[in-house]
Amino acid sequence: MRYLSICAAVVCLCSSSSLAQSVSSVQYPKLEIFGGYSANGYFKNDEAANTSNPFPLSRFFSDDAGGAKGFEMSVTRNFNRYLGIKGDFSMYFDNGTARLTVQLCSQGSCTPASGQDFSIHKRAFYFMAGPEIKWRNKTRLTPFAHTLFGVARSTAEVSTASAVFSHDDSNSRTGFAAAFGGGLDIRLSKRFSIRAMTDYTAVFIGDDDAGSSSRRNHVRFSIGIVFGNR
Repeated sequence: MRYLSICAAVVCLCSSSSLAQSVSSVQYPKLEIFGGYSANGYFKNDEAANTSNPFPLSRFFSDDAGGAKGFEMSVTRNFNRYLGIKGDFSMYFDNGTARLTVQLCSQGSCTPASGQDFSIHKRAFYFMAGPEIKWRNKTRLTPFAHTLFGVARSTAEVSTASAVFSHDDSNSRTGFAAAFGGGLDIRLSKRFSIRAMTDYTAVFIGDDDAGSSSRRNHVRFSIGIVFGNR
């Protein structure tokens, strides 16, 4: 009986040791660096486009806080295998032309309305930070979720030139930004992973009226490479 008790105790100790080794074998990097392509979709409010006042034109294009393409970079400091703090930077841009209707009026006399090409350059910068939670396991797949808060700065430059009408102006706005979402890391090697993520981003950059803080709704999708320093 005493022999059986000793054997049972040894088996329990071995099982506990194996379980502890199994749990601790799921290692995590202390620092993670991400970089990749990012797309930024914007749900535009068309009310601003219906205004009868054409100046300044650039504010209509700074509304959307960037273009549809750009890049995203982030650095995450992990405190344990589940929780880390992420610092995130992203930039979006769009250069193109738009044909807008121009009508010149002076002292009650107006010229016939005509179409004219405008050159448009848009840029937006996002600086955000917040907690990130990861569900690390012994597979190559690691899902995660994050909540980020910070600021966004949107700029737009509009210009046109012709024999009839020439005009250029610029507009910049800065406001609060927040992102809620997550994604999936697919481990390629000990240090490198592929990351795909998406989030809802709210930007409060304001309207043309002083002191206003209207919300702009975005959905971002990013894909790139993660480097993990253990």
